[in-house]
Amino acid sequence: MALEDRLVNREPKPSVAWFALAILMVAYALSFVDRLILSLLVEPIKQDLQLSDLQLSLLQGLSFAVFYTLAGIPIGRLVDVGRRTVIIAVGIVSWSLMTATCGIAHHYWQLFLARTGVGLGEAALGPAAYSLLGDLFAPERRGMALGIFSAGSSIGAGVALIVGGLAIDAIAAAGAQSLPWIGVLQPWQLTFVYVGLPGLLVAALVLLIPEPPRRDDLKAATRATASIPLPEVIDHFRRHAATIGLHHLAMGLSAMAAYGILSWAPAMLMRVHDWGPAAAGAMIGSCVLVAGTLGVIAGGVFGDWLLRRGRATGRLDAAMLAMLFGAAGAAWYPLQSSAPAIAAGFMLAMFGAFMVIGCAGAALLDITPNRLRGQATAVLFFVTSVLGIGLGPTAVALVTDQVFGYPEAVGQALAIVPGMAFLLAGLCFLAARAPYCRSCLATQALQAR
Repeated sequence: MALEDRLVNREPKPSVAWFALAILMVAYALSFVDRLILSLLVEPIKQDLQLSDLQLSLLQGLSFAVFYTLAGIPIGRLVDVGRRTVIIAVGIVSWSLMTATCGIAHHYWQLFLARTGVGLGEAALGPAAYSLLGDLFAPERRGMALGIFSAGSSIGAGVALIVGGLAIDAIAAAGAQSLPWIGVLQPWQLTFVYVGLPGLLVAALVLLIPEPPRRDDLKAATRATASIPLPEVIDHFRRHAATIGLHHLAMGLSAMAAYGILSWAPAMLMRVHDWGPAAAGAMIGSCVLVAGTLGVIAGGVFGDWLLRRGRATGRLDAAMLAMLFGAAGAAWYPLQSSAPAIAAGFMLAMFGAFMVIGCAGAALLDITPNRLRGQATAVLFFVTSVLGIGLGPTAVALVTDQVFGYPEAVGQALAIVPGMAFLLAGLCFLAARAPYCRSCLATQALQAR
């Protein structure tokens, strides 16, 4: 066997792979803590800065999504040729400092700009982590690995809501604080500062991960710093346009539903049911933590199982089932009045929303050559960010304000927008089955050369 083949196909040690997976999952969890803590601070920020629901939705969505989407693709190209652990560490430091910077904002535009910085830093994690995991785990175990990694999103969202709600109550009880060189900060501002700083430790842990050799690329060892020409990248997306287009649209619609729910469910409980931040955060966070974690791991494992059973479209079939769960739960829970009914419907919606990440995320790696994975993942994150983070919270706010016309109607808006988005996503996965099979065969033939 040639030296370059031995370098490229060398199997990473299981201990290294699992260590890296654990650290990456923690990083992903942290990213969701910093991303979603704002949803619990909606009411005090609205009161302090005199903002409308539409302005708040732009803080939760558009401000974050702008640079998260714009930076993702160039970062993806860097991921395909650079040291991925360093890229992730720099991203974590950036978004953590910008989260803390949200805490010293005193005007709407300052908070908006700080949130764009959070999005810019977080844009590095997804493409680099997907690429790393594709090299650390064999193809038949990638669904499981991506499911465990993606569980960081549900863990982070759950922690953000549970601990965040308790912390907000505790910080609010202490009142405003005066910090040296900064001045007086309100409780919601202090929350941002305290949440942002732990990321610096996680960034240091990421640098302990050894950079693995890249799999499945016969020339990777001899051109480790060479970037695939842009025309070749474009040609790949052109040849697999039907598969990628339908897959990404489905993932984007699912993200739109999930972010709409996570952004406004706490406000719904506070406005409609008169819950406090701690109670709302505890209920929603617990549901996300349990149902989301189970869902994302189940999606990866179930998709892998269907694939091993000879079902070529197994990952997409699992994704369709996830969307049915999501639609049923999303349409049910906002219209209920009792806490158990709300929790049951919310858990079903979150199970479906996170289940799709484990199975459909792995499907992308199945049709993507190794040295395109960073860019391919960046394009996926671009679409899910525009539809999910950019439009999800705003669509719910627009239906609340423009269709119903009063703040307490956020519950009806949450039943309509996410429910329809989940159903449309399921139809897209159904339509993607045939082109996905063709793309898998073409990718396998290319890698066998």
